[in-house]
Amino acid sequence: MKKNRIAALLIAAMTAVSMTACGNTASDSTSETTAEISAAEETPAEGSSAEDISAEDSSAETSEETSEAAEDGVKVVNDREGGTVEIKGEINTIVSGAPSVTEILVGLGLGDKIIAADAYSADVEGIDPSICTLDFYNLDIEAIAAMNPDAVIINGISMTGADDPYSALKDAGVQVLYVPSSESVQGVMDDIRFIAECTGTDEKADELLMGMSDAIAEVVELSQNITEKKKVYFEVSAAPSMYTCGSDTFADDILDLIGAENIYSSESGWINNTDESVIAADPDVIITSVKYDGYDYNEIYSRDGWENISAIKNHQVYQVEPNPVSRPSQNVVEGIRIMAQIIYPDVYSDLGSADLESDIVEAGSEETAEAEAETELDAAA
Repeated sequence: MKKNRIAALLIAAMTAVSMTACGNTASDSTSETTAEISAAEETPAEGSSAEDISAEDSSAETSEETSEAAEDGVKVVNDREGGTVEIKGEINTIVSGAPSVTEILVGLGLGDKIIAADAYSADVEGIDPSICTLDFYNLDIEAIAAMNPDAVIINGISMTGADDPYSALKDAGVQVLYVPSSESVQGVMDDIRFIAECTGTDEKADELLMGMSDAIAEVVELSQNITEKKKVYFEVSAAPSMYTCGSDTFADDILDLIGAENIYSSESGWINNTDESVIAADPDVIITSVKYDGYDYNEIYSRDGWENISAIKNHQVYQVEPNPVSRPSQNVVEGIRIMAQIIYPDVYSDLGSADLESDIVEAGSEETAEAEAETELDAAA
């Protein structure tokens, strides 16, 4: 099942690239319609029905409408929710509502088009550090409207509650493009394609997606050498309010791709987990992406009841840079590499990656072990 899913992921990515390279940016639904029309054309004329003729007429009308739309500077793009969105004119000025969106825009060569972004995008390389930063949790509609951007691109984390917080912005005539929170690596790749189609950067997207496909293919090939699957606990928020990833998250998909078992894969979404559930699952490896001033990830070793967890006993606790494993952009491939080399260092030792010394820190170091031994001796004395 896993091999089939991975194969589908790679085929989908490469198909998307090849289709665009051939000048065909049609959606799956458009392809299905084309297939139906081709089948109707192959049917003998005497067997044709009124419905077949209507389908052909509808197709012709759609083509004419598309041509007229192109002449008017309006492009219809399939969005990420099964509908369509009209792109009016060229997009030359952009407000980004999430760091993942900002990273994708930079990857597509649009860093210089970003005139404002959310505060968390400040660390994204490739944008003007002096641009305006915005609080997308307390949206200032008037401030954004005053910038007169060609588009505001947001993602799922900005869309909370039943009401659309951007309706007033849309009413003000601002074009808002929505990228939902991706639940898989394939979803991230689909996000990239969608933003590229909206911004007219399909060729650059081809490069990004092919690079991602190549990186994933390398991981998949090496994963065949795994003989014993390891159980992993991935912590994104530390005690006392711990959070981790369940199924239907791209972080869980990362673990699955590299051949690891997420101890919370039986639950869905982002989970507020407990000490008891981690202890019961007994993970072989613990990885935390929690990193802020004043936080010492070695506190994981001193949590009540955790001393008999395999990862604790074997000093398999690691801290990683949060961005590659938490932001759904093209940089997720770096997150895949980092996690792979942490969990299966022997299997993925030859995997191309960034400077792991800066991306991975082992919490179960000899220094930590010595400190624990000294504490035990002091307690015994």
